[in-house]
Amino acid sequence: MTSSKTPTQYRSEQEFANSFIRNCPPSVWTRVPAADKHVTFAVESTCSDGRADWVWASSDSCWEALPMRDASNLLQNPTCSRILSNLKRIEATCESVLLDRIGISKATLRRFMNQLSDVGLVAIKNDRTYVLDAKWKLPKVEIVAFEFKLSDWKRAFYQATRYRTFAHRVYVVMPSYHVGRTTPLHDSFRTQNIGLISYEESGAVKLLPSLKRNPRSASSFLQAIGMLTS
Repeated sequence: MTSSKTPTQYRSEQEFANSFIRNCPPSVWTRVPAADKHVTFAVESTCSDGRADWVWASSDSCWEALPMRDASNLLQNPTCSRILSNLKRIEATCESVLLDRIGISKATLRRFMNQLSDVGLVAIKNDRTYVLDAKWKLPKVEIVAFEFKLSDWKRAFYQATRYRTFAHRVYVVMPSYHVGRTTPLHDSFRTQNIGLISYEESGAVKLLPSLKRNPRSASSFLQAIGMLTS
């Protein structure tokens, strides 16, 4: 969408982000039909080594009814998320393998395992091997992370690359009067699967898509699920 009106001059990135969140329809960044969505949001996400300005997520189930809500604090814990990402549902994993992969003490591992077992995420075998609890399943979700910038497009791109660890799609959003400066980085945007949206209050234009891809880090994705269900 375009407009002949003078674009809004935003006084701060927060004002710009608020305008986008308030006015831009999800059809700009996702193909999930609106009728099939249970949507939730998070501001200033810390699911990766960067801090995403805004995280939008849709689920095939109502977020308030998801069984892992009681486990959200544990899912957000980096050690717990690494433990879970190293477990399988049928094939048991022994303590020595987990200790080697995660780099924690046996006492710490057992303490977290007991907590994960208490909330139904992990099943502990008699020989001190572990599997994911058969009753616990992740919901089918799509997570989209956004980085808003008024003008610093190089920093926007750098920060957005971090969000691929936990998000299925990532977008940089900039005002229409500055987004043209990103042209030298468009090949890099495509290589990293970072989308680009030009926005003003009269409408938004998706200049580059972010194709839906699995998050790069299973543990960061679990942290995001924990944050979104908390």
